[in-house]
Amino acid sequence: MRDKIREVKFKQQTLKFVYRDDSDISVIDEFFVDKMYKATEYQISNIKYPILDIGAHIGVFSIYASVINPKCQIFALEPEPANFELLKDNLKLNHNENVKVLRAALVSGDELNTNLYLSKNTHNHSTVSLRGSPDPSYPLGTSYAISSSITVPAINLERLIKEQKIKQIGLLKMDIEGAEFDIISNIKYPIFNHIQNLVVEYHESNNHKRPELETLIRSHGFSVEHFPNKFDKRFGLLVCRNKR
Repeated sequence: MRDKIREVKFKQQTLKFVYRDDSDISVIDEFFVDKMYKATEYQISNIKYPILDIGAHIGVFSIYASVINPKCQIFALEPEPANFELLKDNLKLNHNENVKVLRAALVSGDELNTNLYLSKNTHNHSTVSLRGSPDPSYPLGTSYAISSSITVPAINLERLIKEQKIKQIGLLKMDIEGAEFDIISNIKYPIFNHIQNLVVEYHESNNHKRPELETLIRSHGFSVEHFPNKFDKRFGLLVCRNKR
């Protein structure tokens, strides 16, 4: 286990996160300093069905949600090997036995493997291409890694639900660096009906803007609250509730 540990106080508990660099610290601060996910706490506390943490990184959201609702089953998906190992370390360190980890990237198709394009910042890896000059479909302002990519296991939402025998999704959380537009556009209507809450970190690009994502989510019967990133309005959080 790595030797850098950040401690935070949350809900009368002391949480510990093993981390590598400022990139990891920035994600921890999103939750416990900037309180970016504060608006999700009510939903999380009342959820009975599983939470899907897509783009789990080093496990901060999974641990955050586990503290709020320790009885809820959580499935944490993270495709990048180093992040995945740190995810497991942090869950073990905080005794989060209600979290099941899966090393996979969420995709919209049926492929079993996909390319993951790597950024120098560990939370910016994406299945959206970073090759060559900045791709106009990739989130603006992201640190680009021009030639670095790896092949990782892939799974779509339909297969994930079937394999894990998930009847209802209490909350689907996505932080997948621009791939959210493709994923959400391709979720089938029957699956949308089985999602109670949806929390999406959006990453705008030249090709994709937040309003189109909001319109799409609303078309499936969800209410949408928008919480822009206070540092950069091209990024932010959509907190969505199924009204049906």
